[in-house]
Amino acid sequence: MIKEILILIFSWFISIFLMLKYIPKESKRTAQITFLFVSTITWIYEYIQLITGLVEFPFREFNVATKMSFSLYYLVYPTFGVFFIILYPIEKEKRRFCIHYFVFVMAISTYSFFVEKYSSLIYYKKWNWFASFFSNLFILYIVKKFVYWFKKGLV
Repeated sequence: MIKEILILIFSWFISIFLMLKYIPKESKRTAQITFLFVSTITWIYEYIQLITGLVEFPFREFNVATKMSFSLYYLVYPTFGVFFIILYPIEKEKRRFCIHYFVFVMAISTYSFFVEKYSSLIYYKKWNWFASFFSNLFILYIVKKFVYWFKKGLV
């Protein structure tokens, strides 16, 4: 239990620090809409995983209120999504896009894998790293499409 609390505190601290320190002022609007949209998408994603019995969250912050993990899907993964959009390559070179997607999907999937392996924050019942990889790829694609569509209205 102490290990899980330390992981969550460390994840909260790193996520908040990175967002406050490394998001430029001109990108704050984009970061805010990205954060909110990724929170929404990951909530739906997490809920579907729970009701289909793919994952379980043995240690939860609000264990009486919900069976979902609050910190992972409302702060950590949205932080990954914010930096995915903020650092998205502007050039039209396809190799850069592929590398960008690959790096972020690997980072999210690897973080999830280590959290699942070394703590009781996540338990994969019928889920694995490869399923996580492809679902995160799909989620980041949806996030990118939404944020760029939304940014057209901000101009």
